[in-house]
Amino acid sequence: MAGPDIAERRAKLVDRIWQTLFGGGDAALLAPWRMRDRPGDRARVREAELKAIHTMLGELDDLHAGRKEFNRAGDIVEADDRRSASHIRLNAIIEVAPEDPAAELAVPDTAAALRRIRLDADIGALRRSLNVRRIGLRAEAIAETLEFAGQSERPVDPDWLLRWQESAARAVGPDFQDLWARVLVDEVRQPGSHSLRTLAWLATLSRADVETIRIVSRLDLGGFVCRDAAGYFHADIHEPMFAALEEMGLLASDADASVTLQTVAERGFRAVLRCHGKALVIEGVGQELAIPARPFTRLGREVFALFSGTADSAYLFAVGGALKKRGFRVEIGDWMGEQGSGLFAEKMKL
Repeated sequence: MAGPDIAERRAKLVDRIWQTLFGGGDAALLAPWRMRDRPGDRARVREAELKAIHTMLGELDDLHAGRKEFNRAGDIVEADDRRSASHIRLNAIIEVAPEDPAAELAVPDTAAALRRIRLDADIGALRRSLNVRRIGLRAEAIAETLEFAGQSERPVDPDWLLRWQESAARAVGPDFQDLWARVLVDEVRQPGSHSLRTLAWLATLSRADVETIRIVSRLDLGGFVCRDAAGYFHADIHEPMFAALEEMGLLASDADASVTLQTVAERGFRAVLRCHGKALVIEGVGQELAIPARPFTRLGREVFALFSGTADSAYLFAVGGALKKRGFRVEIGDWMGEQGSGLFAEKMKL
């Protein structure tokens, strides 16, 4: 359970996210401070809000596809099937009549075309607004579970926020919305975490790109992937992914690169390699350890930090086995805390 200090920091971050995105008002959704004194209702209210957003998005799809329409009162109703009656043709056995394709052509007049264009524009604008609202709710949920020591008092740059809204509003899939939510949380907590250039780059990602980053993020040992993991890597599987990351500018292209770990102990060597909630604790002689690596670029470190997940245990065991062959003592276990300090639990000696 979170202590009072972290709970207070989380509440402050949640409020700042809400004010940044929706202003001081409720913006059709209940602001977090409105429910803070009634925590039991919060999950139920947020579920109702998401359900309402989902319903509205479904009706927008029906309007766009012609399954629903506006009646004279301005309400959205099921489309009138009688409109298609004029296109019904009698069976050719009863009546043989040549069909003129031009008879099927329905060209609206200018006024009708303008009304349709306005409707399409309104549908698009509302869809983007609902996407941002859904991402805002996701950002709130992320902030409620975030472990962090502090946050800046500086406001988010207006130009940055506008660019974020333009990109996030077009995110439809849950994985993309989760990505933009994490970007927002980072920026509200520490303005300047993600540059305008990074936002533009993130907006170009495809679903295949996101999946590749997600897979490799399970191998992230704090800014690099260890190349010395005997028996784990498969050339036909991992090499195309690494090549794709190099092309995206996330992975350094130096095939002979290495990362040097410095000891954190006064005597002998001790270092921690953390991968999400798991870690390798390495002990031995000397003051430093050079590890063959595929380092992330600066952009790569920024992007991979946005992806949460679980470590690939098979990979960690392979890395630990390689280090053990070099004469180091290695333990693997759960890690809670920062990269260099924290709680190491459920450990197993390799």
